[in-house]
Amino acid sequence: MIEGNIKNKRNCKIKALVFLLIISISIYLTGCSSATDSENNQSNNQETLSSSISNDKNIKIHFINTGNSDAILIQEGKTFTLIDGGDNDDENLMVDYLNNQGVKDIKYLIATHSHADHLGGLDSVVKNFNIENVFVSNGSAETKSYRDFINALANKDLSPSVPLENKKFYLEDSYFEVLNTNGGDTTNEQSLVLAYNNGNDKALFTGDAEEGTEKEILSKLGEVDLLKVAHHGSRSSSSQAFLNKVNPEYAVILVGKGNSYGHPHEETMNKLKKMGVKVHRSDECSDILFESTGDGVFTSCKDGSYKKGVREDGNYENLNNNTDKNESLNKEQNVSNSSKTVYFTPKGKSYHSTKNCSGLSRSKKILSGTIAESKKNDPCDICYGKQ
Repeated sequence: MIEGNIKNKRNCKIKALVFLLIISISIYLTGCSSATDSENNQSNNQETLSSSISNDKNIKIHFINTGNSDAILIQEGKTFTLIDGGDNDDENLMVDYLNNQGVKDIKYLIATHSHADHLGGLDSVVKNFNIENVFVSNGSAETKSYRDFINALANKDLSPSVPLENKKFYLEDSYFEVLNTNGGDTTNEQSLVLAYNNGNDKALFTGDAEEGTEKEILSKLGEVDLLKVAHHGSRSSSSQAFLNKVNPEYAVILVGKGNSYGHPHEETMNKLKKMGVKVHRSDECSDILFESTGDGVFTSCKDGSYKKGVREDGNYENLNNNTDKNESLNKEQNVSNSSKTVYFTPKGKSYHSTKNCSGLSRSKKILSGTIAESKKNDPCDICYGKQ
């Protein structure tokens, strides 16, 4: 009996061990299967992520937040182009930003036009970085900001030049073309407009170009992926014909919060909204970084709003006519007397405080009279602009 009981106990132990072994094998196989599935899922997720994240080979287009002013850095590998450099009080900001991006040499430094809110910080950039080529628009300005920029160039034996239209200027494989160098009657209309190409990706940088310039280059334009909206979203730019021609997927507006002009203006924002353009604004997203793969552009910046700008006094911009009243009033601070003599040309849009203004240097016929007699509603940017 004892012997039988021992055999039974041994059999039970063996059965128990076999049962435990079967369970262990089952758990192991299930675990392997789960691990394999997990690895496959993780691999798939990584492939999905890798298709949308930053790549060292991508072109980077930095829209630097300098408030209601322009500063754009294009980076291909270790080759850089800088388009404009913010306002006078952005000098340290510009130098710090460029240093943080590893900039040492700038292949192309471009001042789209001579307004302080586009070249105000460039004198400091010139002093702190190696510059290979300097491009400027046709025209100049008798302002301290412009003189500071030119003097900084002269101190480093750099000579600015007006780039040739339609010539390709290469960074490495990507390049830009200048669509206009004819200039215009106002400084804004003299803005260089740059068409940038990277593979199948196209971007358009417009400075403060207005409707006259847009008409001039319309035949040269095609659809673009990315548009830098001209003149901080002012109503004097971004005509419907121009927007229809370039038909951008993305639009960037460099604009400061509560700026005195009420930028961006309602008409411009309504046009972009109606066309379904994805808007990105520096007053809402601060610095904006786009990347170009050569077959598509993307940004991590969330889509912005189509809200019109609010001035510093909290009021929305008056939209009663098609001129930038607020800007004209700022530029007219020294023209309080409506009987003051001004100078103008028959076909020009602006009046000038002096007939020696560089904006009139190419004019064959210069007239004089009061502002009312001139029938011009735009004070010259050179005569009445920021000093």
